Amino acid sequence: MLGDSLIRHIVEGEVVLEYGGPQIGGGVVNGFDPAVKQEGKRLREGYIALQSESHPIEFRKVELLNLVGCRDPKASNYKSYYVQSDASQCKYDP
Repeated sequence: MLGDSLIRHIVEGEVVLEYGGPQIGGGVVNGFDPAVKQEGKRLREGYIALQSESHPIEFRKVELLNLVGCRDPKASNYKSYYVQSDASQCKYDP
């Protein structure tokens, strides 16, 4: 399942946190729309938020990667992190 099975936080090329199966739920939420906050529903899209707990923090570089693309290692734009293949995006050097 694209986008809802594995999440990796990578800092300076090293995986520092990895988890899977993100879903809606937990904690106390006031004034929510029950049609939107469906307990246990797997997350496949939405927003991200960056926060610190008690001190200001600056983020130098934050990247969100498209996980759909060319998975053919012979192509010039191949990326190993793609989880879904789209052969129409493959580019080959002559």
